[in-house]
Amino acid sequence: MISSLSEIEELAKAADPVTTAIIAPEDHEFMLAVKDARQRSFIEPVLIGRRTVIEKAADKANYDLDTTRIIEVTDRQKIANTAMEMLSSGEVEMVSKGQISTSYVYRAIIARMKARQEEAVISVQTFWDIKGCDHLVLLTDTGTNISPDENEKRAILNNALQVMPLLGYTCPKVMELVSDSANLKDKYKHFKLAKTPVIKDSKGTYQRLEAQVLKKVLLGEDSNSVNLNSLPHIMLMPDLNTGNMIAKLDFFIKDIVRVSCCYTSMGPVIVPSRSDLAEAIMREIIFGVALVAQRRRLNND
Repeated sequence: MISSLSEIEELAKAADPVTTAIIAPEDHEFMLAVKDARQRSFIEPVLIGRRTVIEKAADKANYDLDTTRIIEVTDRQKIANTAMEMLSSGEVEMVSKGQISTSYVYRAIIARMKARQEEAVISVQTFWDIKGCDHLVLLTDTGTNISPDENEKRAILNNALQVMPLLGYTCPKVMELVSDSANLKDKYKHFKLAKTPVIKDSKGTYQRLEAQVLKKVLLGEDSNSVNLNSLPHIMLMPDLNTGNMIAKLDFFIKDIVRVSCCYTSMGPVIVPSRSDLAEAIMREIIFGVALVAQRRRLNND
């Protein structure tokens, strides 16, 4: 079981470079991350977007593009669509968002999933590496579903159960977060995880924990302390606002490091914020590379 981002980085270092479609790397910070990731043999990038803008960003990052493939596309939606088509066909193994609105990326993912006749509910998985905790904690959904209903929550859980086996979690503990005022018996608001089907290609099942309010999860029963090792492996968010708020608590808690991705059946899609600096973008690229490496290993077993 992979318990920290340092272990994730070691997996990525040991992997062969991952061919990665970069969607609109038209910003200095994104280009710095791509340059670093390529120099360290994490990725072999394919840059998709407006060539003149890409070249300007590369020049600012002192990145020589002579041996890097560039696909010229100017329309923002077509840029994202091109990357997802390449991921779906296997031409690349990973996609990373650059300086482009995430909505274009999500639309492209959904379009490809529908074309593949898959359930078109996507979700963002945010992982916390917490100092003193013996496992990674997955928060989901933190990026797409505004107010998920019962079926959407099942799909969000299924998405999480696709990625967890790649990290060695074959029977993760799953907890649904609810608000302080929620009625836990309200079947129209809070579905029972025991009824949620486990996806067929999952390497295992999950252990359902009792739904809890966030305060009890983070502070413990006495509202004073919590055993970090008792935290669930997966926490299901009640809505997007809650997911966004909780996922970004790492800004205020120094002992949490965060990475996020949108893991799909086609492979990982990295979705860094347009305001992220190169260091944070690089951390998410490394995470995606490790997922690809584990996916390769499981496919070869």
